[in-house]
Amino acid sequence: MEKKDAYQRKGKKMMLSVVTFFIACFLIFGTTVPAVTTIPETSEQTHRFYPTQDTTIDQTTPEKNYTNATTLSVSNTFGNNSSGWERDILLYFNISMIPTYAQITTATVSLYYYGYEGANPAYRVLSLHQITRPWDTKNVTWKTRPTAVQNNISYARIPATVGWMTWDVTTETQRMINNPTANLGWQLADKNPWQAYNIPLIKFKSKETQTTYYPYLEIQYTIPLIISTTGPYEDYTNKNIGMNGTILCGGTPPYTYHWDFGDGTQTSYRNTTHTYTTAGCYTITLSVQDSTGKTTSTTTAAIIKENTTEPYIKITQPQNGLYFSNKKFISLHKPWILGPIDITVETYSKYPITKVKFLIDNEVQQIDTTAPYTWTWNQKTIPGKHTIKVIVVDASEASAVDQITVCKIL
Repeated sequence: MEKKDAYQRKGKKMMLSVVTFFIACFLIFGTTVPAVTTIPETSEQTHRFYPTQDTTIDQTTPEKNYTNATTLSVSNTFGNNSSGWERDILLYFNISMIPTYAQITTATVSLYYYGYEGANPAYRVLSLHQITRPWDTKNVTWKTRPTAVQNNISYARIPATVGWMTWDVTTETQRMINNPTANLGWQLADKNPWQAYNIPLIKFKSKETQTTYYPYLEIQYTIPLIISTTGPYEDYTNKNIGMNGTILCGGTPPYTYHWDFGDGTQTSYRNTTHTYTTAGCYTITLSVQDSTGKTTSTTTAAIIKENTTEPYIKITQPQNGLYFSNKKFISLHKPWILGPIDITVETYSKYPITKVKFLIDNEVQQIDTTAPYTWTWNQKTIPGKHTIKVIVVDASEASAVDQITVCKIL
């Protein structure tokens, strides 16, 4: 029994180790895969809005408010040698939920025509006009009616039988989306003179009917593919600069990314880094394509200055002269070395130094990670010329190099 429990405990530890390993791999390597992202908002949407305000204003009862009426009605003002018979409908739809960058595909206002009084109004034209002043359905009357633009934004003919009537307001809706303060509602009117007896009174259902015949505004729109970057960037040469791309809205996932860094190099990762080797001002372009082929681009700038504070390193020993057993005896026009010698350097950086490499003839002899940075060259070598090279690397991964040629004996 104890043996079985021991095996179970061992199995659980192994399973935990495996899970931990995969989590670590995901955290370490997960961001190196070419970026594909999704966003919850789809690019094509349709919304139906019901009026927050609708009412009738009546020229024959100029001080009456029709807030709770279940009928909306329209009538022309001109009778037989008389006028003053006009009735108009006022409508307001709150469409503020649609983002200002949306592109309107279609927008239509629909009212249910259910009857008339007087003469048959079949095929008469009813026009929709933009209201230019705020109004409140609870107290508006003919006497306090808002002003409206004379030219219509849309019109429709009354059908021969009852049913839905529709007005195209695509252009006007796009204007109101781009400029939300312009949305003050619409006036529906019969502007064509009747000039006879029995003026038709055209009836529609209002939002107070509590039926399926509410007036409505239906808007179909697309969300354009809009992207951004974390730029502009300002840094120094030979420095890694992190650059991130973001889908703000629109498009259909998955997405592909293409960075052009302005120096002849590109990459296809969403989030990336880039190093400029030459100072200057670069135009960076990020292009994104969605799964339907829709493409958009954005540009930013990188202002790169010469890195005057990058790592510096200089070999301080040996210098020109004759060295014997790590001591300099005389000055010469080049370094001569007999026996072992300490290779010392002078180095600094505005970032912490992570390592200094010592190389002889391009072969690494030692990597020093703590100051003072030094290495004793005491290996036997073939007499003759040799190259001492030192490389410093700092925490920003920038590096610097110094080297000298020496003559070594022993």
